Amino acid sequence: MFGRKRHYAGLSIEGGAIRYLELRPSSRGFRIARSAKVSVEEGTIAQDRIVNMDRLSTALGSLRTKLGGKFAPSVVVGLPPQDAIIRVVEMPKMNMEDARSAFGWDFEHYFSFPLKDASFDIVPVDVPSPLSDENMSVMIVASRLTVVNGILDMVAKEDARVTAIEPAGIAIVRGVVGSRGESSSGSLILSVGDRSSQIILEYKGNGLVYRTVYVGARSEFQGGASVYEVLMQEVRNSIVFGSSQFRGWNVKEIILCGEYGGDEGLQAEIQAASDAYMCHVADPWMAWSIEGELPEEYGWEAAIGLAVRDKS
Repeated sequence: MFGRKRHYAGLSIEGGAIRYLELRPSSRGFRIARSAKVSVEEGTIAQDRIVNMDRLSTALGSLRTKLGGKFAPSVVVGLPPQDAIIRVVEMPKMNMEDARSAFGWDFEHYFSFPLKDASFDIVPVDVPSPLSDENMSVMIVASRLTVVNGILDMVAKEDARVTAIEPAGIAIVRGVVGSRGESSSGSLILSVGDRSSQIILEYKGNGLVYRTVYVGARSEFQGGASVYEVLMQEVRNSIVFGSSQFRGWNVKEIILCGEYGGDEGLQAEIQAASDAYMCHVADPWMAWSIEGELPEEYGWEAAIGLAVRDKS
């Protein structure tokens, strides 16, 4: 009784907003304790990367005020897609401590910044491609130390403690697939934003490929091409790439989410493009049995995935 955690809080930083979601356990799953969203000033986040930490800190202060003056004592924070880079790498089998040390020698072959300026983590991951008995697949997530330390300092100023920092993309997958995970075949998750979108190739509840494409619901293109057409081409390219990288990975469904995930025109365009895929809009609230006063707008998948991280 005394050791039971009584709250689960997630703070997502993505697009042009910060979202906060605090959950409490219920008999069926979770109940919303508090939720709030604030928009950030233009120039705070650009091309899915934090570019002005001071402005972000101001927005976080406004969010705290909106919540009545305090956050939960501990929160899980999600970084924008381009501030946390994800790679799936094949390595000789070893324990994770040794794998972390060994990967340090190859770090700069996979990431564009030096190891001394990085914070990274490594975990085992299932892939559909058969591996030899001597090898394993691992997921490596890396961020610049300046970003990680900036987030820790920013949240500490608001009298809260960060228990974990992870990419928004990983949180989106968790939020979308729910507590039961997905099938062993695979799916494509398309999170549609204002000016950019995230394409994630999912397998057994984990993302194998994470792509940011600078095509969103409000993008405009010369020559009259529609956003739907351009997004569908990116989806096709991603499926071809995923199939070439991971033998045995087959897309059975395309899951729409994000701020514009409920766009009926996009759903119809995807469904009309191929009978090979089932297309539907994610319902992360139902996937995690979350009750209470639900926000009306789309785009809460990452915040949900962050809040339930310790329960998944």
